[in-house]
Amino acid sequence: MNSFGTAPAGARGPAAGPASAMRLALCVLAAMVLLSSCSSESSDPPFTQPPVPETQDWLFDVQGTSANDVYACGSKGAMFHFDGTAWTAMSMGTNDAVVRMWKEDASGTLYAVGHKGRVWRNSGADWSGMTSGTTQNLYGIGALGGVVHAVGQDGTILRLSGSTWSTIAGSMFQLNEVGAPVDTLLVAEDIASLVTVNHYFLGGAYVDPGYTGTRVGILGTRGMVLAVNTDENLIGEWILRPLSGEQIVPHEWVLSTTSDPADLSRNYLGTSEGWLFRLTRDDDGKNVWQKFYPTLTTNPGAGINDIWLDAAGNIYLVTDEGRVVFQSVDYNYSEGSGRRVVLYDSVDRLTGIWGSGPDDLWFVGYREETILHGAHDQGTDDFVVTTTSVVFPDKGAPAPATTDHLGRPLN
Repeated sequence: MNSFGTAPAGARGPAAGPASAMRLALCVLAAMVLLSSCSSESSDPPFTQPPVPETQDWLFDVQGTSANDVYACGSKGAMFHFDGTAWTAMSMGTNDAVVRMWKEDASGTLYAVGHKGRVWRNSGADWSGMTSGTTQNLYGIGALGGVVHAVGQDGTILRLSGSTWSTIAGSMFQLNEVGAPVDTLLVAEDIASLVTVNHYFLGGAYVDPGYTGTRVGILGTRGMVLAVNTDENLIGEWILRPLSGEQIVPHEWVLSTTSDPADLSRNYLGTSEGWLFRLTRDDDGKNVWQKFYPTLTTNPGAGINDIWLDAAGNIYLVTDEGRVVFQSVDYNYSEGSGRRVVLYDSVDRLTGIWGSGPDDLWFVGYREETILHGAHDQGTDDFVVTTTSVVFPDKGAPAPATTDHLGRPLN
């Protein structure tokens, strides 16, 4: 069972006032909701807007097994492979978005998931499609408790056994922020979407029963973690725990995570409001999510889309505001130790990051047909960035998108 704790409170940006709330509502009603893409200022938004309405040549994730074996995936079924010398296109047999990839540490096998229930596996050469048993959009994949799971739209949870995927649903016992049982919910009815898989939990957002406004798009959803129920006193297959955060906008999601079953301190999660949490253990032996202050993004609706850790436990992450941020393993805001540095700052939303080391970081996002490479000197914080252009598949005009790459509705 997961519970939440916070570090001593620190500084955070100003709360959004009535004018900001109005701008947020207009963004939602404009059929282009991406977790509060509107700026809190009256000037132009600080990061890339969603596609309107055609699919763009954007990349969503990057993953690798070594410096000479790296993959980048994106819209229009795009998949590119780097062999240490050049990037080349690979066929995925689809025109639908390939959203997220994950590497199984024990075997080195790569998995990818995408829209319309598509799942692929790569055991060392080519990608092969797998039958998932669902047509729901999928947004995350990883190992929950050592078993491969894929997750997605409307609370979709798939579990892999051998080469067979099966759908998992069931009921959830909801706990509040202090760990008290409050309600029983259904996965298929009360989960908005799941987007990430960690060894200890699934992450995403659920339909907040306490929200009183009109539900449009993602309004009225709330971030949460979903853990397998091991408490015999609670009825249900899952335990849902709301995200403990100082929620500024009327929705907050768990968007990204790292996963390490062997080292609790290497498990992090990032939220759609730019909060970073690390998994620790309290005096009672319970897993506690400890929040780092302050938030990593300026706009309250800008999130942490992906996180990568180096061997020493230092953090590299990418944000909606187009930033690559470095946080040292000893970072402690309240004590003034360690450091947090913005290494790269652009206007293009960044969505994926992976590296073989600090001097070999690949990151991608909403920059047309572009893969970026960064080399970070951790002593001086110099960060040298180069770009590579890739050619997306030419598959004609795709059907207008109804959801973004994480499945959040565009209308």
